[in-house]
Amino acid sequence: MGRMLKICFLISILSVPVFSQQHLNTNVATWQAKFELDNELYPSYVLMLSGPRKNVGIIPYYIGDQAGLAEVWIVSSVPMAKVHVEIKVEGWVNPSELDALLPVAGKRYRLAPYLRYDFRLLAETNQSYPAQVDYSVKVNEIDLGHEMLPIRIRSVNDVPFYTEKNLSGEPEDLKILFAGFVNESHPSIQALLQEALKGKAADSFMGYQTDPVGVSRQVLAIWNALQRRQVRYSNIATPSASSPSGTVYSQAVRFVDETINSQQANCVDGSVLFASALYKIGIHPILVLKPEHMFIGYWLDEGHSSYEFLETTGVGAGPQPRSLKESATQFVRAVQYAVNMFNQEVQPAINQNKIGYLMIDIAECRQAGINAIPRPGR
Repeated sequence: MGRMLKICFLISILSVPVFSQQHLNTNVATWQAKFELDNELYPSYVLMLSGPRKNVGIIPYYIGDQAGLAEVWIVSSVPMAKVHVEIKVEGWVNPSELDALLPVAGKRYRLAPYLRYDFRLLAETNQSYPAQVDYSVKVNEIDLGHEMLPIRIRSVNDVPFYTEKNLSGEPEDLKILFAGFVNESHPSIQALLQEALKGKAADSFMGYQTDPVGVSRQVLAIWNALQRRQVRYSNIATPSASSPSGTVYSQAVRFVDETINSQQANCVDGSVLFASALYKIGIHPILVLKPEHMFIGYWLDEGHSSYEFLETTGVGAGPQPRSLKESATQFVRAVQYAVNMFNQEVQPAINQNKIGYLMIDIAECRQAGINAIPRPGR
């Protein structure tokens, strides 16, 4: 029992930041080390948001990477303070620095260096690991000390989709991050498309160089190929760990090669797989979310004047089709089901701004800088 009490006491100590007397009592400035998403680093988040981004808003008194996870909150007691911040995570993040000028004394600034991640290591991380973030701060050349903050590295398959309270103290919907699992460039997609043409549902993949019926037939060809691959519905979505405070919600998502190779997919897995294949052939996909479910939509014309929807779990929900005709019948049924669900529930909810309902246009996400998560050596 004594050993368990010691372990519990140790956990309670590690779960809160410990500020040294040196940087709390200085006459120059006070500062705090902060880490987003409940002190957890999600490789998926980093890998999809680390490229150039458009339409990034301005956060008052925020300097550095606005999608950054590690921050220093600092209040200078003198105006025009010159601040130097360094952050590193041994084995994961090389020393990353930020120099800034804080014009206003007594105002809290948030400083987030652009972290020098080992991106390949993050992309290969398939389970959770403990880690320590090392923060150090100087103001006007005065060393204010450093702090070690314990965090956890999550599996690259885990995606945070909602947080009850971010570092600004506000709830944040992150479901748009599912778009990062759409990977049209993965070799598995090209192989799937080659196999789809052998099913004779479509003679070629030409995107919008055909009419809406031709677009639907291309989607049917992919549907048929996955049925012949015997991809079945499997509701596995448990992440590699859970939020320490229970305020960040996450889900495990299979990458396209994992879905194809394992012949298993839940609603999210199947939707990002279909979206990857459609985007590859020039058909613009939409991820459609409702509470505890996702299905896919796709524009039927290049002008985006009309769209169609598909319940992707229908690929493996029924009996294995014995012919292209049976496959097409099941496809039509899955389209009708998804269209009805969208018209009767999703669209009215979106019009009423109900929480949990969202349409994610993949082309728009790419333009905004949400990248496909890379799969090295796959």
